[in-house]
Amino acid sequence: MTLPKTVVVTGANSGIGFCTALHFARTGAAVVMACRNMEKADRARQAICDQVRGANVKTLPLDISELGSIRAFGRLFAEQVGELDILINNAGIVALPLSRTTEGHEMQFATNYLGAFALTGTMLPYFRKDGRARIVNVGSLAHRFGRLNIEDLNWQMCAYDEWKAYANSKVAVVSHALELNRRLRQSGSNVVALAAHPGLANTQITQQREALKNPSALRKWYVKHMTKLIPKASMAARSVIRAASAEDVQGGEYFGPSGFLELGGKPGRARVNPVAANPELGSRLWTISETLSGIRYLSAEPAKLSNAERIPTSPPRREDRRL
Repeated sequence: MTLPKTVVVTGANSGIGFCTALHFARTGAAVVMACRNMEKADRARQAICDQVRGANVKTLPLDISELGSIRAFGRLFAEQVGELDILINNAGIVALPLSRTTEGHEMQFATNYLGAFALTGTMLPYFRKDGRARIVNVGSLAHRFGRLNIEDLNWQMCAYDEWKAYANSKVAVVSHALELNRRLRQSGSNVVALAAHPGLANTQITQQREALKNPSALRKWYVKHMTKLIPKASMAARSVIRAASAEDVQGGEYFGPSGFLELGGKPGRARVNPVAANPELGSRLWTISETLSGIRYLSAEPAKLSNAERIPTSPPRREDRRL
């Protein structure tokens, strides 16, 4: 008898994460909603249970920006669940003013990337050894315009820019997924890793972004009228769901909407920023991330690259990008 899959979704109380958790609950999977705000998580869980009779859904506390919380989540998962089939690193924040975690990490880097890196290493021992387990990192369209400043990942030397920090964190997210898959293949693991982005989505995270500053009359008009044209989270989540569940996907792939500029549409294979695809940068980012997080896994040295395989550390100029 085939056991139901066990799925962990971070940031599952709203938006893409909620829709993804709801989808897997409908398939009969055991879903763990890993959320920072447990009051919101419990309401989201109840909303799923109201829609799916007999849903097997539980909530566990996780502040993905705090390494102590990640370690505590791992212990709770081991005690209360035990085995895992799919991990979806979805939790994230967008373009916040400069702030830092208790460990001193820049908040967007810590929340969007470093926490996902640490959680993945924490959860890796719990994946079932049979079957085709999967790890999905949720990226962003913004990653195409980011870079990896390996020397200043935490914005301690450069002047902070909230949108650049967001884009850079998402470059790291995709880079991690690709490097993770390379290392999983080298280790002979049955787990595969890949990434997906939702395109544009009318979710709570974008609404929260609008509330950060006093909006102008034009912005108020835009929010009132134009956001109606942005795909709902249930539509935007389709790329993430495909990456996490479709039988025809391969490790190391990147999915997103297949419509105009990948803003919306049916799920398809998405463009990857060459910076994120660079194996040498991926390896360097991995090593630094182990130091910053204190979490070490899959650390065998990868094969050295020839000069022909090396890729620049910044994205191509706008006129050089290809559809």
